Amino acid sequence: MSNFKKNVPSGPPSVINGIVKELKALPDMGSLPASHLVKYAEDVGDFLANKVRLKTNQIRKFLDMVNTIRAEGIANPKLHYKEKVILLKPKLAYAAGRSREVVPLMEVLDPCMDKVKVEKDFERFHKFVESIVAYHRYHGGRES
Repeated sequence: MSNFKKNVPSGPPSVINGIVKELKALPDMGSLPASHLVKYAEDVGDFLANKVRLKTNQIRKFLDMVNTIRAEGIANPKLHYKEKVILLKPKLAYAAGRSREVVPLMEVLDPCMDKVKVEKDFERFHKFVESIVAYHRYHGGRES
């Protein structure tokens, strides 16, 4: 991932790097406490809106893909969430390759995707992505 970091503002280690470290330490996404989810989402949303200037549509596209998996899971209770979520990684990498502003989002969500194994994990992951989008908008995330 280091080759992606060119021309992307880096935040203080306590912002992105600290969150990534905490997320990597989790046994699974389902064990992420709601209070931490909200705090991390606000910090990431603020960073993406004000330091990186990530556009709303770039982050919404990823949420749309996550929402599609959620809809599939409702229709098919036996859905293998781990397989579906892991296939989001190349899509996020492609977006980061096209637009360097996506790199910090990829750095945060990549370890989260590794922690999705069952429906409970996926639901927590979905809430995290949804919350990042909400806080991004709250902190002034710009349109298109």
